[in-house]
Amino acid sequence: MVFTASRAIVRGLPGDPLDTLTAETGSPLAREELAHELGLDKPFFQSLAADAIHAIRGDFGRSILTRQSVAPQIIGALSRTLALTMLALAIGLGISIMLGLAAAGWPGPARARLDSICTAFGALTAALPTPWLGPMLIYTLSVWLPVFPVGDSIVLPAITLAIGFSGFWSRLIRERVRETLAFGAASGARARGLHELRVVFKYGLMPSAGALGAYLGTQIGALMAGAFITETVFDWPGMGLLLIEAVLKRDYPVVEAAVFVAGSLSLIGTALGDWTQSRMDPRLRDSGGSG
Repeated sequence: MVFTASRAIVRGLPGDPLDTLTAETGSPLAREELAHELGLDKPFFQSLAADAIHAIRGDFGRSILTRQSVAPQIIGALSRTLALTMLALAIGLGISIMLGLAAAGWPGPARARLDSICTAFGALTAALPTPWLGPMLIYTLSVWLPVFPVGDSIVLPAITLAIGFSGFWSRLIRERVRETLAFGAASGARARGLHELRVVFKYGLMPSAGALGAYLGTQIGALMAGAFITETVFDWPGMGLLLIEAVLKRDYPVVEAAVFVAGSLSLIGTALGDWTQSRMDPRLRDSGGSG
């Protein structure tokens, strides 16, 4: 299904890859010969089944322009995208957990100020588009304050991606922890004299981890989409940059492979999130086993 949708979208794009190929290579072959050689003369559904089976096996064919195997390009670009995504996820979760827990249960009058900071931070990050935020961070942290190198650095793209992620997740963690504290065993723990931050962590965050983990899995696709945009801003050689270049050149096999892999990872992330929640929440395990 993912492969069929990706192929339909790609083949529906305006433009002809044969025009790009003949313009870039100066190939003397006739268009009919090129189309037959590259398999572009076959009807849509005639080649769909065979190519889908090959894609599931990891064989995405050859690039129309370079004639090289697509799989190594996808593997190399995907490894860099995953590295960027995982680093951004670690940074974003670190910020979100600290700010969300502080806003939910910091002892004393400082809680109201932290709650306002959490709300303002979430609203601000939601209003900052990556194409603007990225260059601003480059100027601030690479030119004005030369903390990071201008190019070949994964840290700045990861920070850019993490900022938007952490704004939403800090508010989500705050609300989830508050709900759990209101209906859980937090009052009894406070009566026993436990410190408020320990109460928030043990009786607020930990019981919410299953639901948060499940929702995080559903957000894998959105996070990777953000990584694609971030890569184009910072010229990071990941899936986003590979996909944009392939779309502009109408390199169908590369575009189809990139969309197929990204869509598959999104579905896997959702399934993994549901599985994580079922493992961490005994009530879901019991209900699943009894049904």
